[in-house]
Amino acid sequence: MLLKFAIQEFYQEKRYQNVAPGTLQNYKYTLEDLRVYCEERGITNINEITTRTIKGFFLTLQEKGNNPVTLNSKTRLLKGFFNWLIDERFLTNNPATGLKKVREDIRIQTFTDDQVQQILSYFRRKKRKEDTFFAVRNYTVFLTLIGTGVRVGELINIKWNDVDFRSGVIKVFGKSRTEATVPLSNKLSKELAEYKVWKENYFNESSEYVFVNQHNKPITVNAIKCMFKRLATVMDFKGTRVSAHSARHYYAKRYIQSGGDIVSLARILRHTSVKTTERYLHYFGNELKDQNEKHNPLNDMEI
Repeated sequence: MLLKFAIQEFYQEKRYQNVAPGTLQNYKYTLEDLRVYCEERGITNINEITTRTIKGFFLTLQEKGNNPVTLNSKTRLLKGFFNWLIDERFLTNNPATGLKKVREDIRIQTFTDDQVQQILSYFRRKKRKEDTFFAVRNYTVFLTLIGTGVRVGELINIKWNDVDFRSGVIKVFGKSRTEATVPLSNKLSKELAEYKVWKENYFNESSEYVFVNQHNKPITVNAIKCMFKRLATVMDFKGTRVSAHSARHYYAKRYIQSGGDIVSLARILRHTSVKTTERYLHYFGNELKDQNEKHNPLNDMEI
């Protein structure tokens, strides 16, 4: 079977399975890169692809700047693709089976408390001076991200009927289209309620989605990325990635530093395995140790 047709069949199968749009896009880009790599080397049939071919493909990805996390993600995608070909009896062996996981850097980039205060001050000034739609919306977007730890894909799909102000929870649809609830603090609840009224007055009509664009249509992932890209230019933080995911990391960091337990944090962040959450404890545990040394009550005692 020709590789390009195998990719088309696989992509249609994943669409039929109602795979999340982000995952579909990752499959599309990764498999298209593989197809181009193979065809440049005269490989057009899936039976011609070997483990050596796959390793060569990943070497080129590495040379293009793909980091270990991205490489491991693409390894999983390719293994899934070839396993599907085996299940459909187009292949008998998976050429990606021999690929080993690339060692990942456990460093987690996030904001400091001071940086978060700088960002909030910047958005507040924009609101006071301009009172534009973007100033108000972006301020509320950032508050929601650092106040809930939700992913971008979850944020853009939140509807007002998902926000339970009385119970203090927000319903989100996470990875694999799974439904979950995240806690809503009193402070964020107040901000969202005020934003809701402001938005309805601004557009002279209501919208089912919490975060929208200037045409009152649902905001996109790309719009959030552009917002953080502009913010990164203004803030010019050295050594800190200014992104929505950094806000999620910040939520986890502050939760741990405030004494929250790993199991509860795993549930809030909707991690399928607590081992994923333990990365935060491993990385931010040193900061907790430093704080303990600074504020330990034994420091002021003669013993």
